[in-house]
Amino acid sequence: MAEHLTDEEQLESLKRWWKENGMQLVLIVALSVGGWYAWQQWQGNKKAKAEMGSLIYIEMMDIASKAPLSALLDEQRETMIEKSEVLKKDFANTQYANYAGLLLAKLAVAEKRLDDAAVELQAVIENTEGEELSYIAQMRLARLEMGRKNYPEALQIIEGDIPPAILANVAELRGDIHLFAGDNLAARAAYQQALDAVGSNDQRLRALLELKLNQVLPSPVAVSKSAASESSSGKAPDDEDDS
Repeated sequence: MAEHLTDEEQLESLKRWWKENGMQLVLIVALSVGGWYAWQQWQGNKKAKAEMGSLIYIEMMDIASKAPLSALLDEQRETMIEKSEVLKKDFANTQYANYAGLLLAKLAVAEKRLDDAAVELQAVIENTEGEELSYIAQMRLARLEMGRKNYPEALQIIEGDIPPAILANVAELRGDIHLFAGDNLAARAAYQQALDAVGSNDQRLRALLELKLNQVLPSPVAVSKSAASESSSGKAPDDEDDS
């Protein structure tokens, strides 16, 4: 009997607990399950949006591959620009918006709209700061400014810390800028830095860097003349003393 009463007491205790806490427990479970489903739905929507952005960008690339960008038909060009605007507006948080910016910059360069190209590249740099895509855009913008003979601006764009993976490419570009600016000494130092940073497996880049480095090294004739000049100037004081 005592055991039976104990069971009844336990049942009553459980009923009281459920009355006091049951709704709260149901709410917690509902929120947890609802939150999980909401998270899954958000992830699904995010994936679907990225896939849609990918398709739009592929359509842009398909147009760009049909002819040189400078020879696109007006209709093709307008379609590319329209699709890029869609990516920038509706897919701004995906990388495809930045890819579209790079492609528009390339189109602008082909059409000799260099200011427009610079704007597109600068936007990509700002949107992807610290990412690999940002460094790609920086290098393209630096080349653009080099082509416009804005050498100090070009060097400023690619200054600062550079990830080791692309250090050789950036140092090579610095060397090119110095070379076009007429500073062979700085070009030589940059090419040497690039050569020191290039991976052992990239023999093609290594050969190109060695070629560029040899281009800015003093010629043997120039070295001989310089040595002779220094030797001659070194004897002058002795001659004056003897006289």
